[in-house]
Parts: sequence; structure tokens; C-alpha cells
Amino acid sequence: MPKTQDLALLFESIARGDLPDAGRRAEGIASHEQAAGHADAARRLRGALASNGDRGRAGGGAVVNGAAASLDGALTPMPAGPTLGGVVLGARARRDIADLAKEYLHSGRLQEAGIRRRCRAIFWGPPGCGKTMAARALAAEARLPIYLVRFDSVIGAYLGQTAARLRQIFRFAELSPCVLLFDEVDALGKHRGSPTDVGELDRVTIALMQELEMTEIRGMVVATSNLPGALDKALWRRFDLAVRFPAPSRPERARFVAHRARSRGVRVTDALRRRAAGLPSYAAIEGLIEDSARRAALRGL
Repeated sequence: MPKTQDLALLFESIARGDLPDAGRRAEGIASHEQAAGHADAARRLRGALASNGDRGRAGGGAVVNGAAASLDGALTPMPAGPTLGGVVLGARARRDIADLAKEYLHSGRLQEAGIRRRCRAIFWGPPGCGKTMAARALAAEARLPIYLVRFDSVIGAYLGQTAARLRQIFRFAELSPCVLLFDEVDALGKHRGSPTDVGELDRVTIALMQELEMTEIRGMVVATSNLPGALDKALWRRFDLAVRFPAPSRPERARFVAHRARSRGVRVTDALRRRAAGLPSYAAIEGLIEDSARRAALRGL
């Protein structure tokens, strides 16, 4: 059932006549029901919300896909990912991600025990080693939608614009249970004080840290980084969990080849195994499998 606090905030928005805000809060309640496994209830709530028609757009806010539609392209819904069982991961990363999903799904028990669940994670490691796929798997395990933060829509010409857009995005995370993905967060959280950067970028980093620290997140925020050494040291402390994604080992690459080839209908030959063994990342192996599938599909033409 929705929390009394959520309902009270919804009623306050209705009393003020702020229909866009009421729509966002209503969508947040529906998303919470969906995440709790109450699919029928979520459908009924969203159906009732949609019946408002154009009245839900008063003041320029759209009540489509919740608050995400009013963020001017700053959030992009990502396709549902595989569960953890469909992703090749190291044992430590798999355990950490499974724990995050479990904490979200059983947050009520933690709350009763007076224990805060973790909701801010950073995945770091070399490119192409499964960080983004793992974020999608986390969303699937937690039964949450996942949204990609589009930096081209967030970073404005002036500090005030960027800070305001970050505030909008984190407000969405306050209202709507979801996984909010800051892919390659290095663009927003670089070391402060670099002589090659303008001071505005330092203040963007500060704004990001403040939002991470002060926002009461309904779902989870996940950041990924290929350049952990470039991130501000104080930013690391704003995350509850840091998960390392090392370059895949030889056995992990072999398992990934077998898994992806099977899903693409590609025969795993000794030559394919040898080529995959020399590649540095899952992304590179994925490209190899796609090339093989493409050639097989066009063979004989």
C-alpha cells in the first residue's frame, strides 16, 4: 500500500491545484506498486491517471511516463535488461548487485530494524567490462524501470542551468522509484582545482555531490566510471557502495563467448574461441559475435 506520507503529498498538490506535481506524485505511487509486484493495482492507477486527458498538462508539465516527460530529454528510458542470471560477472560484483536489489525489495524489514538501505552505487573499471549491463540487471532484479541521464541535456552554458537540471533529475528520483543511471559520470564529477578546467566545472561537481547527499532517493542511483582516478575524492564518499569491474579473466571471456554465441545462433569454433581469448573486454567480444552472426546471415548471397 502507498505510504501515508506519499498520499499526503499527493493531496497537498491537488489542494494547491498543481496538477503536474500531482501527476508526478501519482505516477510515483503507481511505480511503487509496480515494484512491489502489484501489477494490476499499478495498471488501474495509471489508467485512472491517463483519464485526466489534457487537464494533466496544465502549466506545461506532461504526465506521460511520470516526471521524466517534463525533463526536456534529460532522461531516456532504457530497455529492460536481463536478470543477474543472464549476465557474466565476477563473484564479488554479482554478490554486491544482488544485495542491492534484495535491500530494495525488502526495504520495509530494514526500516523496521532501524537500518538504512543502500541506494547510491558507483560501478568502476575499464571500458566494455559490463558496468552498464550490470546496472540494467540490477534494475531487472529490483523490478524497477531504468533511466539514462543524458549529459548533453543536463550540462548548460551556465552553472545555474546545470544545477537546476540536476535538481530536476534528483527530484524525479525522489518521486519515482527507478534506477537512475549516470553513465560515465566522469563528465560531471571531475577533480576540483584542475588548472586546465574553468571554475564552473568545480561548482558542477559540488552540485552533484550535494544532490547525492541530500536527496531521499526512492529507487537507486548508479554511476559508472571508466576513469576512477579522474573523479573527485569527495564524490566517492557520497556513494554507499563502490563495485569494481576488472577486465574479464580468460574463463569469464570463454563463458561470455558461449553465452552470447548461443543467444545469436552462432557456432562456437576453435577459431572463434582463440580470437575471443585475445580480446580485452566483453564489448569487444560482443562485436566479434555480431560480426560472426552477420556473416552467417549473409552467407551464400
